Amino acid sequence: MNISRPIVLIALLVATCTAQAQLQPATLGDPEAERYFLKHIGFPETQGDASVTISCLAIVKGSGRLKDTQCFIKDNWDPDFAQSIEQAAKKAELSPAHMDDKTRTVGILFHVVFLKKGDDRSITLLLNPGMEEMVEAYGKGHISAQRVMGKEDWGKKCPKHAKWLVYAQSHVDESGVASSVELGHGSGIIPTGPCQQAIIDTTTSSEFAPAMVDGVAVPSVYIEPFGGG
Repeated sequence: MNISRPIVLIALLVATCTAQAQLQPATLGDPEAERYFLKHIGFPETQGDASVTISCLAIVKGSGRLKDTQCFIKDNWDPDFAQSIEQAAKKAELSPAHMDDKTRTVGILFHVVFLKKGDDRSITLLLNPGMEEMVEAYGKGHISAQRVMGKEDWGKKCPKHAKWLVYAQSHVDESGVASSVELGHGSGIIPTGPCQQAIIDTTTSSEFAPAMVDGVAVPSVYIEPFGGG
């Protein structure tokens, strides 16, 4: 009896079902849509040529609307550009993260590149934080891993009335499982051990949409800021 063909068919069926069940990340969606994010980002006035890159984070709700968008300022030019992105986020929608027909609320990391040379201006929005090692591995246009927002119990064990910021770096595999979490101090006070452990536990217990390259899930390094105050 030749059983190799049935085994191959079963294997293909399992692989297909697994791919369909995989959590798909939030994406920019249809460029023709009224609420397409890039349509609402204005280019602030500058003197002369400009090259500005702004890193941001946001929460994308199951409806596709964005909330709690925050962009980070590095130099004197950045505030106007950051404000342009944050204002645009209030009007924009993304195609939400989903598994089959159910949408999920996820946190996203993204950056926006503003270029001006003479009369030419361009704005590029990329759904990844621009980490050098990830860009080298997967290209500028990859979509970074996105964490599904849950109860966020870390907030109960971390400082509420003091300024603090830590970065949780982890490995997220192609199935959306996080491991090997390491914390790095960003600014403010150093959180207590229970707070740090709560952040680690939140990361490892969360569901993720894995990083994507041309629609294919890939393992990645994921960094998420946690803070308060």
